[in-house]
Amino acid sequence: MTFQHIDSFVRAVHSVMAMMLDPNVETGKPFFNADPLTKYEIMVLVGVLGDLQGQVICGMDQATAKNIIGQMLGVKNPAINEMGKSALSELKNIIVGTASTNLSEVGYHCNITPPLLLADGKVPDFLKHINTALAVPITIAAGKIELNLFLKKDELAS
Repeated sequence: MTFQHIDSFVRAVHSVMAMMLDPNVETGKPFFNADPLTKYEIMVLVGVLGDLQGQVICGMDQATAKNIIGQMLGVKNPAINEMGKSALSELKNIIVGTASTNLSEVGYHCNITPPLLLADGKVPDFLKHINTALAVPITIAAGKIELNLFLKKDELAS
């Protein structure tokens, strides 16, 4: 991944989070996460296809997930039920869709898959090849989120 790839996702997180949840978005120092599929209580995954291919994994704890759900749905006692899961998935969809648009502005064409929400460490077999991802810590008032990028450039598309 190049700086342009990472920056496209970080800019997307900042703009979407600032617009929908909290104008005070802080980005921490990126690091390699050796455990991107079992580290988090709640994960929302979106696949990326095209010039870049792979997964974008947004991981968080349950408290952060509930805080985000509460803000998005305007409820005082949010739950990670079907409506809450839908809100988290839609937020992630908007972030990755925005990143895809950012990438197209620098010459990369990508499509995204529908979001998949995973909880309680249950990982489908088709994702078990993901062993390390570049993680970008994001902090908002609702809590801490880690945006994990498991992407590679499609050499055939170049």
